[in-house]
Amino acid sequence: MTVRWERRDRVAELVLDRARRRNAVDQAMLHDFERCLDEAEATPEVRVLLVRGEGPVFCAGADLGSVGASLDDPALLTAFMGLWGRVFDRLTGSPLPSIAAVHGAALAGGFELMQACDLAVVAQDARIGDAHAVHGLLPGGGGTQRLPRLVGERRAKWLLFSGEPIDPAEALAAGLVNAVRPAGEVLAHAREMAALLARRSPVATAAMKRAVRMGLAAGGEQAALEVERVLVGQHLRSRDVRIGLAAFGSRTVPEFVGE
Repeated sequence: MTVRWERRDRVAELVLDRARRRNAVDQAMLHDFERCLDEAEATPEVRVLLVRGEGPVFCAGADLGSVGASLDDPALLTAFMGLWGRVFDRLTGSPLPSIAAVHGAALAGGFELMQACDLAVVAQDARIGDAHAVHGLLPGGGGTQRLPRLVGERRAKWLLFSGEPIDPAEALAAGLVNAVRPAGEVLAHAREMAALLARRSPVATAAMKRAVRMGLAAGGEQAALEVERVLVGQHLRSRDVRIGLAAFGSRTVPEFVGE
């Protein structure tokens, strides 16, 4: 298997495990990632996803050997890119919040994987960037759409057109990542964030994710606000709302059940 998952309390860690290839993504890895995601989501105890890589880097991008080998087979190439998009969309659309713990490098497809996660912690010395332009390629994992929404159109265009990396400190200032830490502290910090999120109501978090995603696609502020109103109305009927309000009244810590 090129991806495995491990449960740490209420957190599922999805681990890219192709270190000898710098966790380069091929078709087998995408299938393994999707399987792990399915299994984690189907585990009732899991409330948060943490994505990390084994070895010296988070993810160096696509396995260009596999891409090159499929150039003369349009059907195979189309299927591979379709699978790539589907898996990353599944991660973005998961009801579970996701955190990327990035060390070493997150380039091209690895950079897109980081963007597909809800949150990201990056090492101070990590090399992160789109990099497709360096090899005359085009992002196929959502980079042309997610990156402008994260950092703005002009900054995104420079990163895409040039293929140049972005310094982690600049990425933090731009809102591309949530935290920058020394390399040896990245995973611990990401786990702290995951543990905090795991204590929150999973139904509330899932509704917030949906509200943000649908609001950004709604095509205007008023339409987006209507999305929020509808989702709030639905959420107020959840059991976790009653648990939270009862805990507030009794000044105790709520123990959410995810219903």
